Amino acid sequence: MLKIITDSSSEISQEEAKALGVEVVPLTVVFGGNAYLDGVDLSREEFYKRLLAGEFPHTSQPSEAQFSEAFARTQGEETLVILISSRLSGTANVARLSKEAGNFSRVRIYDSLCTTAMLRILVETAAKNREKSADEVIAILDGLRPRIKLYACLNTLEYLRKGGRMKKSAAAVGELLGIKPIVTVSAEGTVEPAGRAHGQKKALLSVAQTFLRAEADPDYPVYFLRTDNEAPPREIMRAVHRENSPLFSICCAVGTHIGPDAAGIVFVEKE
Repeated sequence: MLKIITDSSSEISQEEAKALGVEVVPLTVVFGGNAYLDGVDLSREEFYKRLLAGEFPHTSQPSEAQFSEAFARTQGEETLVILISSRLSGTANVARLSKEAGNFSRVRIYDSLCTTAMLRILVETAAKNREKSADEVIAILDGLRPRIKLYACLNTLEYLRKGGRMKKSAAAVGELLGIKPIVTVSAEGTVEPAGRAHGQKKALLSVAQTFLRAEADPDYPVYFLRTDNEAPPREIMRAVHRENSPLFSICCAVGTHIGPDAAGIVFVEKE
């Protein structure tokens, strides 16, 4: 039976991971001189409270030791490690170094080219197909990944710019007075502008309209995302008539680069 490992940017909590039968390796969030394991010794509530109070954190990928310990727990069974985009984090590279150093020959590293609930969909899909080989599951994920879409309305691009997750020139749109940026995650695994609107309400409506114009695959869930505030994503949910869909608070590591008062939607387009 295929073992599955991911990281905390997947929006899969440690409790959910146990139920899914996967392992979540936490990223690290640093406030000042103090480092915290995302979702382990720093809750999302505390994280956003500190962010809103004006503290600016930074993040780091898991250590080689964290991955080595996770790989050792697979006890030599075939293992698929599905991780945050290598264009957004060095996590996949650290995992590869750990695999090579420990000679974990049955471990496969998969660069998802995505993050947050996009990554969650890939991990959930892998878990449903864990009776297959790693090669078979990778083929499934390769076919699925281009169809997973994320659109998010941010209050500002300042956090993406400060964290180096978006080019300064692309982030300049967020500096315009009253303009609210809309972003997506590209097929190459980078965060890119997808539009802009005057004011948050119009930006949220634009995200909703983008979803309504698409044709979502009913075989996959539609996930909604928030940072500190539930109100913005609830507006999108009402606009697309999916008030009862899952709503996730974005994890600390991703929230570091998104900032407060953000909302998003993740879905899979039909083939």
